[in-house]
Amino acid sequence: MGVVYKARQTTLGRIVALKMILAGQLASELDVRRFYNEAEAAGKLDHPGIVPVHAFGQHDGQHFFSMGYVAGPSLADCLTDGPLAPGHAAEIMIGISRAIAYAHARGVIHRDLKPANVLLEPDGSPRVTDFGLARRVEVDERLTTTGQILGTPGFMAPEQAAGRLEEVNESADVYALGAVLYALVTGRPPFQADNPLDTMIQVLEGDPAPVRLLNPKVEADLETICLKCLEKDPEHRYPSAAAVAEDLTRYVEGESISVKSLNVVDRMVRVLHRSKHDIDLRTWSTMLFWFAGITLLSEIGIYIYTLGGPPYPPRQWAIAIRITQVISMGLVLWSCRASWLVSTGAAQRQMLSIWIGFLVASYLVIGVAILSASPQYPLDELRVYPYLAIISGLTYFVMGSSYWGQCYLCAVLFFGLALVMPSNLAVAPLEFGLLWAVCLTAIAMRLRQLSSASTD
Repeated sequence: MGVVYKARQTTLGRIVALKMILAGQLASELDVRRFYNEAEAAGKLDHPGIVPVHAFGQHDGQHFFSMGYVAGPSLADCLTDGPLAPGHAAEIMIGISRAIAYAHARGVIHRDLKPANVLLEPDGSPRVTDFGLARRVEVDERLTTTGQILGTPGFMAPEQAAGRLEEVNESADVYALGAVLYALVTGRPPFQADNPLDTMIQVLEGDPAPVRLLNPKVEADLETICLKCLEKDPEHRYPSAAAVAEDLTRYVEGESISVKSLNVVDRMVRVLHRSKHDIDLRTWSTMLFWFAGITLLSEIGIYIYTLGGPPYPPRQWAIAIRITQVISMGLVLWSCRASWLVSTGAAQRQMLSIWIGFLVASYLVIGVAILSASPQYPLDELRVYPYLAIISGLTYFVMGSSYWGQCYLCAVLFFGLALVMPSNLAVAPLEFGLLWAVCLTAIAMRLRQLSSASTD
């Protein structure tokens, strides 16, 4: 929203950077408030790693403030020739991290840290600038509402990209420190797509490419520091910008850093605990509880139907059970439509598509088995259950990547059940129905807890 001029302050005979609102006298009230918020936020900071604000005011209807003039380029300019040497990048990041830690200690959160907002003095020392999106904690100067997305997509934290501004605190700047370090040593942001929307989707759902895959010259410790900052969950990041500076200093001085790279077990635990779309799906708990009960009762009915072994009673009974199951689920889905139909988003549509695909695939397996039956090869309904278990495992495997990591455990259980079932097909319906009921109940209980927590 601003334009910066190189100017001379005649009273003191010094060169300054003079920032003015780009819209001039046509600027809105919100533009003016944000402009002065930047001036006041930076003006209270006196640190060698932050561009100082000298004065601000208004002249002939034009709002302005003057800053210290930095003769060197921005970090973004330095990256046009490719990534920096890892050691050099780490030294620059130490200065930036200390500057951000100083700002945090004085109640200022930057919220738009990126290479373009870091200028280099002629001696190479970095100076952070552009506090246009800064928030001053002590006066709760947000100038925004929940749902607004502020920042630069490739460098913003997931909570910032999601518009959850009440969660955007010092930890978001810690994430941005990792994003800037990533760019310095790889030559590109952690996430980069053809347009801002796709970039933000990557920020929310994807993982950055390994640093050492893009630049093998980067040492493992520096990669670990970078990825620690870039954790999706703020609780898994460094606790502060000062902690980032301390570990970067240990790296530069050849000492052991405070965090360790994730091993295979750590990565598996992270995957299992990863969740997405909790807010979108948290009203589904009641519906899932009903689905769990209907599924279990239906499979108990099939078990009773097949209890005497072949030849089974008239097949109409099995067909009636399946039809009743579908109708019951449809009625529950319809009765709970307020929790998904009115505000159906991408997450709900995706989940409904997964479950509808499972039901269609399952009934196609049953239908093909019925159509394939002949006097020579009579139908045995129990023989389709291992295949239904495999389809169920695939369904939960997809849900593990698109919703909740612990759905992978459900997938493993269903795959294992498919291998065990042939040893005793007589109880296959009970095993199948019980496992589905347990998995659905576990998801429903989790959603119920999330809903209760958000209400509180």
